[in-house]
Amino acid sequence: MEATRRRQHLGAAGGPGAQLGASFLQARYIPFFLILFMYFSGCFTASKAESLMPGPALLLVAPSGLYYWYLVTEGQIFILFIFTFFAMLALVLHQKRKRLFLDSNGLFLFSSFALTLLLVALWVAWLWNDPVLRKKYPGVIYVPEPWAFYTLHVSSRH
Repeated sequence: MEATRRRQHLGAAGGPGAQLGASFLQARYIPFFLILFMYFSGCFTASKAESLMPGPALLLVAPSGLYYWYLVTEGQIFILFIFTFFAMLALVLHQKRKRLFLDSNGLFLFSSFALTLLLVALWVAWLWNDPVLRKKYPGVIYVPEPWAFYTLHVSSRH
């Protein structure tokens, strides 16, 4: 009972003031994603040879994608993330017409976001039929928080 009460803070799904808190939490991330997009818009080069990601950077795509997955799911900012991802995709397609290619930094960020989208899709598909989480996160866009999954399914086993 005490753990449930502690979890229901302002902005927690299902907690008091969930609507106000959720929109406030999403608004806090707007500058973050705006800065990421601005940075990404400068990550283009005219040379196809400069459009390769070094090997060590490939190893870091997985932890980066996992970090963004946690940020998107726990922060409940999927809408903001998906808009940013599609804006990045549109920019890549637009720049490709100008014969500009992503440099290694842009490839890293875009690959991290693509991996994040894949991880979120797998997360949602895995928990799609969970009746308790479905009730806790109603609506068209269903992205359950990892913490809610942990408290419901993992911590109850201990």
